[in-house]
Amino acid sequence: MSSSAGSRDEPENVARAAEALLREHPDALVCGLSSNGLIVPVPQSVGLWGQAAIEGRAVIDGVVAEDRKKVVELWLRAQEEGAAAGPVRMLDRPTTWVTLNFLDVREIHDAVLCVILPSAEQPDESGEIPEVAPATCRFSTLLEDEGARVLECDEAFTQMFGYTAEELIGNSVLDQIHPDDQGRAVEGWLTVLATRRAQQTRLRRRRKDGSWMWVDTTLHNFLNEPDRNYVLVELIDVSAEMSAQEALQEREELLRRLTDAMPVGLLHLDVERDVVYSNARLLEILHGSEPLEHDARTQGPDSGENGRAARPPAATILRTLTDEGTASFDAALGEVLETGVDRDVEVDIVLRSGVWRRALLSVRALLKPSGEVNGAITCVLDVTESARARRELEKRATFDALTRCHNRSSILQALQQELDLEGSPETAVVYVDLDNFKPVNDTLGHAAGDELLTLVAERLKVASRANDEVGRLGGDEFLVVLRDIPGQHIAMRVAQRICESLRRPFDLSCGTVKLGASVGVACTSSDATTAEELVRRSDAAMYRSKDAGQSLPVLDHR
Repeated sequence: MSSSAGSRDEPENVARAAEALLREHPDALVCGLSSNGLIVPVPQSVGLWGQAAIEGRAVIDGVVAEDRKKVVELWLRAQEEGAAAGPVRMLDRPTTWVTLNFLDVREIHDAVLCVILPSAEQPDESGEIPEVAPATCRFSTLLEDEGARVLECDEAFTQMFGYTAEELIGNSVLDQIHPDDQGRAVEGWLTVLATRRAQQTRLRRRRKDGSWMWVDTTLHNFLNEPDRNYVLVELIDVSAEMSAQEALQEREELLRRLTDAMPVGLLHLDVERDVVYSNARLLEILHGSEPLEHDARTQGPDSGENGRAARPPAATILRTLTDEGTASFDAALGEVLETGVDRDVEVDIVLRSGVWRRALLSVRALLKPSGEVNGAITCVLDVTESARARRELEKRATFDALTRCHNRSSILQALQQELDLEGSPETAVVYVDLDNFKPVNDTLGHAAGDELLTLVAERLKVASRANDEVGRLGGDEFLVVLRDIPGQHIAMRVAQRICESLRRPFDLSCGTVKLGASVGVACTSSDATTAEELVRRSDAAMYRSKDAGQSLPVLDHR
């Protein structure tokens, strides 16, 4: 079915034509196509009469390279006219022509129909399909003399390439070989003449219509033998294989370009943890602008022997991970390769320049059709900025912005966690309330008060022990958590140092001030104690210290 140029069939007419085509050809192949040309299931509203489904991503993927332009032309014509049909060759049978039909029935069935009809016809110069026999031969032979001139050819050769015997005999066929392949062809010819050993070469030969056919060519030297004085040339059509390889190479190139353009790093490892593939973004994340150096003796599977760039080993690519990050990734990768589960880990990266980065590694198993794991793909995402933001939020939620010691909630949480430890030694708290702080704020201003609080926090950290925690409860009140104290006397000794430290004058930007502190101490007992209870007891002891007015620590004796 076709329409006149510039017009479009009514949707109902196209739908009726599609139904008639399917009724008439139950041996056809059929599929639905979306608006972007990708294969979708045939709509249920379309009646079928036993037709087989076309599988794959797109129809054009299954067409030989020379005919793909025709597929595009037919697709565009169908968009304009409603339907289009034309001859093409499929990869699985590249010497046999089929009729490709596109029928735009989206308004009726919400899809474009593709119907492929088996055909034994070839297009002529006008693109129409006359009634001629197909070229179905896959194997042929030539007899050539020492100068590579044709002595004889079989009928299969004339069918494969379209020449008559008269057009070949007595002539050299070198000009029928693709220019890019002529050097190998001459080399093989000279070798077979010199060594008398059979030589095989894969090359392209020109058909009479100007197209090229890939053939495996085997040369046998029978020159100067009894009853034989020729070189036997055996030709096997490998067009389907080469078309499939070309299509695969095109898809691989597309995939490579896509992966190189992705904002995430990609690392493909096999079951031996050797690098199969890595994209440019991965090296940018893990190494920045630093050159990647590796020992040529430990190259990955893509070494220089096969003409491809050598890939560094996984250990070299991942060497910027910290020891902890390397251990986390190795454990995740091992679990993925062993069980096939998905794992995500965050790791720290330190570049040779000292720059710190954080990366999210998403490790996914690659499975064979049998379900067996045969490798893993790792997506590497630079999350440095979000990690910095997260750390800043955690810092703000944990530490007092002015004094840089723990805030109220985090010091109480740290105390409770210490109390919850089973079999932990005795714990104590020192409650510190500054004396004479309000006059500093009133006379010298809040800036001086803030500076004073910062200096107080520094002195508390110096006076306490290395594993103790200092927190600001609010205003001019502080709490020091003493871990692992062997007895109350140690807690009182620390509290005494704190009092002595705070009695010394403070040098502020605006002058020198003197403070004192009321200090209460409470220690855990054999009874279960909560953080709130221990702080309440130290607070009560602090008020007894304040009542005494001597800036000396008071111990809660409960």
